[in-house]
Amino acid sequence: MRRIWPKIAKIYWDPDYNIPVVKPKHHQVDLFYVLKLTEPGDARPGFKRDYERLEESIEYEFGDEKLYNEWFRGQFILMNKVPHWDQMWEVVSSGNVWGQLYYDPFTRKWKFRLTYSGAYYAYHNRLVEYIRVSSPIKKKQSLGIRSISSRQAVIVNEQEEILGLAENIGGKFIVTKTFKGGKPPIEVDVKRRSLEDVLKYNEDGIEWYKGHSINFLTKLYKKNPLPIVVSYSGGKDSLVALHLTLEALGEADLLFNDTGLELPETIKNVEYVAKRFGLNLVRASAGNAFWETVSIFGPPGKDYRWCCKIIKLVPIAKTTRVKWGSGALNIVGQRAYESIDRAKSPIVWRNRWVPHLLTTTPIQEWNQLVLWLYIYKYKLPYNPLYDIGYERLGCYLCPASTLAEFGEVEKRYPCLWKKWLDILEYWRDKLHQPCEWITLGLWRWLTPAIAKYRLVKHIGNYNVDWRREYMERLLNSKVNLTPIRANEENNNLEVIFNRKLFTNRQQIEVFKTNMKMLDKEFIENNNELLVRTKDTLIHIIDNKILVEPYENVDNLEDLVDVVKIIYRIHGCSRCGSCILWCPYKIVKLTKAGPKPDPLNKCSGCRICLEVCPVSEVLVEKVVVPLIINDPRAWSRPSRRRAEEYSELLV
Repeated sequence: MRRIWPKIAKIYWDPDYNIPVVKPKHHQVDLFYVLKLTEPGDARPGFKRDYERLEESIEYEFGDEKLYNEWFRGQFILMNKVPHWDQMWEVVSSGNVWGQLYYDPFTRKWKFRLTYSGAYYAYHNRLVEYIRVSSPIKKKQSLGIRSISSRQAVIVNEQEEILGLAENIGGKFIVTKTFKGGKPPIEVDVKRRSLEDVLKYNEDGIEWYKGHSINFLTKLYKKNPLPIVVSYSGGKDSLVALHLTLEALGEADLLFNDTGLELPETIKNVEYVAKRFGLNLVRASAGNAFWETVSIFGPPGKDYRWCCKIIKLVPIAKTTRVKWGSGALNIVGQRAYESIDRAKSPIVWRNRWVPHLLTTTPIQEWNQLVLWLYIYKYKLPYNPLYDIGYERLGCYLCPASTLAEFGEVEKRYPCLWKKWLDILEYWRDKLHQPCEWITLGLWRWLTPAIAKYRLVKHIGNYNVDWRREYMERLLNSKVNLTPIRANEENNNLEVIFNRKLFTNRQQIEVFKTNMKMLDKEFIENNNELLVRTKDTLIHIIDNKILVEPYENVDNLEDLVDVVKIIYRIHGCSRCGSCILWCPYKIVKLTKAGPKPDPLNKCSGCRICLEVCPVSEVLVEKVVVPLIINDPRAWSRPSRRRAEEYSELLV
């Protein structure tokens, strides 16, 4: 389904000066045109590595540099990221989108594909080879063997209309793209423009954005005169947010979340920025938490982000409570064009897990072009990783990364990548996955997601068996506990696990205390443990759980509560989230996981359960799907969520 972006970036182009415009004056708007970019249109200036990739890919596709010399050499370009199974940009120069630069994960090469405008211009100026046909074409059609030296050719008909593109695949030219009409390129001034030209032309526009943001920060601080803290990641957005804050308010502390997975340049940049601006650097450090807990959860995924809780949320909450427990104005570099969720975000908010921080962003309406021109104008010390091809910064092994980005990490930091690769190899072996599980990044999805299937269809004799993978993930983790069968009969449900659910007295005592916390009646009867709720009676015997009755969602959710406590007993990561967010400070960690103090009154608010990455991620994303045979079980409407209790955190 097509995503609908609430906010679209508008980038104008002045055809007379051949320059992009960030903020046209009212009387100029009719003189310019808006670039037609794929939404949200958050284009950025090209970096050194972009030019190198363009030159390499064009020569690879067409056998020479004619197109590169014509469109990109010595020319200011824009790169607009578009949806792709790995990484792709629309490439703009001279006010036209000439083509798409993309990474092919199967050949591990950067490639360049012409747009209609690019194909039209290239054909009519005889910059590329072409194939003339006398009948309509369709995608995947073979055009046979041709005496063409390039890998890509433009397809035209007898009337010289542009019909599509063909690529040399296995010695034959195959139609890979068809065009259903199109418009010729827009004519602009032929003079080549540099970054300096663009900066000079847009000086007033940059200052407008700056003034608007500074005015906003000044008014907000006047209403909320709190200590000022800027969250700085070492990335471009937070760098601009920091500079605007210092311009508007004069001072700030610098908060850096060191996840333990940052690249060296990022650490150096954070330290340099703090020193250059004379700021107090406060580190919210996760230490080795990721490496210590990956054996519990297995590799993280785009749809299985247990790591965000452990190495981001917990360290930030702990650090800010100590440093700014009475409140602070937290300024972040968030922009509307980064994601649909951020586009819908208010400009001032409180995160329910760090409610003592009043958070805002002064760059919500800034697109990347404005942002980078601001950085260049004020010569801000941006992270050098951008120049060498990194699109996003942060955890170097994040499953949200592309294979192209992983390739850069592997090339530049072989030791860091080897450390992660060894863990992936362990899990690949235990999950009985092919080598493509790593090389094509299939580990980046836990669930049988559509994006995963797009890659899987290129692997012969491979089927996504999510049940087997989930069970083996649990069996080979430190938890070593998985449901192997669930039998529903006579309105009862029996869940059988691979081993005994309790192995010592301490585990039973912790379980008993947690049941009382959840306001569930606990009965111990010889070798049987009973948990009674308003709607459900749950029997636990050895490696079995019997739920009676099993007729409605309340019965299911009572079972899930019991399972969550059991898995916390066996798989506690000792992240401390339960202690941190308990509003009554009565939770302590034991060898058998979190245990509320039985001598103190517990309200049964469930927060210690719902903030736990074991219960909220491992159980919800892996265990519950196995029990009810649905990989999307975590999205069920009846799921008991922490949001219901978040008012207690304030």
